Amino acid sequence: MGNSGNFVAELGFYPFEDVAWAYDKLWSDVARRCSWLPRELTRTSDPTKLWQSDGAFVSQTCGWPLVTRLAEKVRVVGAFRQTTPESASHFYRSVVLGRVDGTPFDFQGSVAAVNDLESLSGWISLIAAIHGPQESWRGDVRISGSHAESVRMLCRGEADVASIDSVTLAHLRRIDSAAIDSLFVICNGPLVPCLPIIASRSIGDGQLNALRNALHEATRDSNNGDATSALFIGGFDALDLDDYLPLLNLKPNYEER
Repeated sequence: MGNSGNFVAELGFYPFEDVAWAYDKLWSDVARRCSWLPRELTRTSDPTKLWQSDGAFVSQTCGWPLVTRLAEKVRVVGAFRQTTPESASHFYRSVVLGRVDGTPFDFQGSVAAVNDLESLSGWISLIAAIHGPQESWRGDVRISGSHAESVRMLCRGEADVASIDSVTLAHLRRIDSAAIDSLFVICNGPLVPCLPIIASRSIGDGQLNALRNALHEATRDSNNGDATSALFIGGFDALDLDDYLPLLNLKPNYEER
């Protein structure tokens, strides 16, 4: 692996500007414990190019693209333990929000706001929560591009239901509680592993273990308590690809659409 000057690190799945400092502080401590890591995070609007690159990187991805197209291309480092009410250890459930109140059955055939069709929390979990695993969505789908925009579409009456990642929802409650309070919690998605932190295939076993240890120690260091609190992080667990492969049991029946 090259030196840190050739190494890219990015953790961009919750790009709320007012907590960027927290990611920077936490990562700085991780990098301090691993001299081969870059000292600063890179901000990118499209991490998918990084995941497919041949360069050296540490990044964060979604569980669904990990098991469907990245499994043979990256190494799984692990996942943060999130502190949202819908989280337990390194698992979490998405939160299904409705424009009006009702049961999951009431939203079968409704209009869904979906951040991305590769999203475990926004799409795969939505189908599993409303119709069941390995089913299909039977209503219209409107792609929003982000969880935050999915919420806005519900508030504007442009969609009926959306499944929101619980960490994003915690940030949105913090930033715009009135918008969230105007919506209804319908149910939760299935219990799934939190967002995987991944590294390039070129990372060696020694470096992988050092990175895992650094993430564990940095997230538990009381000096970083302000950062981890702001990010709803309560620790880090080392995980492997095998911890995510059961997600494939949720694969929707796309043929029905």
